[in-house]
Amino acid sequence: MTRPPIPAPPYDGGCLCGAVRWRLSARPLAVNACHCTDCKKLTGATNLLMLLATREAFSHAGAVERWRKRADSGRELDIARCRVCGTRLWHEPLSSPALVFVAAGTLDDPSWAVPTSHIWTRRASPGVTMQDDAIQVPGQPVERQALMDAFTAIYGDA
Repeated sequence: MTRPPIPAPPYDGGCLCGAVRWRLSARPLAVNACHCTDCKKLTGATNLLMLLATREAFSHAGAVERWRKRADSGRELDIARCRVCGTRLWHEPLSSPALVFVAAGTLDDPSWAVPTSHIWTRRASPGVTMQDDAIQVPGQPVERQALMDAFTAIYGDA
């Protein structure tokens, strides 16, 4: 597979109705697809494609509602949604407060967001395509560093 290049930051995105806008001012640390049951239900899709990024590089404007949940891994996270239209925009893992996971589908231009890692692959829906060069983790990786290492192995250091 030929991957599109990662464009230079910043990256902008927002919700369906436009009430919330977000910006990522640095290159993502990873592009990950999660195939857990929770992500499927929360998105209505076969997986959630997300950008793993540092919280310090992330900003947003507009009213969001947060919902705290316990993931399949046992970790807790706050899911941020637009208060007006309900679009799931990002989530904040309580176990890693320096990180944010932004839903790649909310990017203004998501054309470059191809996963370099897939997690919870044992729960992947039939027919889901996974890139040959992306790592595949059957459940939750012990350390998120594995996702970042996979991204760096494909795209190199910024």
